[in-house]
Amino acid sequence: MKTLLFLCALVAIMQASPLRQQLKPAVPLLEDNLGDIWTDCSSASDPAKIKSVVINPDPPQRGQSLSVNATVTLSEQVTGGSIKVDIKYGIFSITLIDKTLDLCDTVKSAGATCPLAAGDQNLAISESLPSVAPSGEYKGNAVVTDQSGNQLVCINLDFKL
Repeated sequence: MKTLLFLCALVAIMQASPLRQQLKPAVPLLEDNLGDIWTDCSSASDPAKIKSVVINPDPPQRGQSLSVNATVTLSEQVTGGSIKVDIKYGIFSITLIDKTLDLCDTVKSAGATCPLAAGDQNLAISESLPSVAPSGEYKGNAVVTDQSGNQLVCINLDFKL
């Protein structure tokens, strides 16, 4: 479920961002080595756990497709919720995105539907990064909450173009 939520968060970030990214098949990662551009900021008590995430290319490249494949394990059914997305650019942390997206609408665009059943959820997303995206450092955060407002998963992004 956490992977599904991670993918939902990543889809939300990509949909809300002027940067478009593509996702590829997931390959399990070591729990202490989740990837170069993202980290899991979830708490141990969150009902979703990220099992695997594969981002290709890593790091993202301007003018190329970015693909993300993820697997998340949910410990409970999720009937709704939201994704809070915050993306900043550059050394002055200029806010590019600060919005809240509907979880069910976001998972629908990634090929899933609500309610999300307990157990493993797999998502794959692909988007293109524009060749005109400015060079520099991008940092972001996506927090996925359930229908009751409880945190399901948290993801931090940090990458350079």
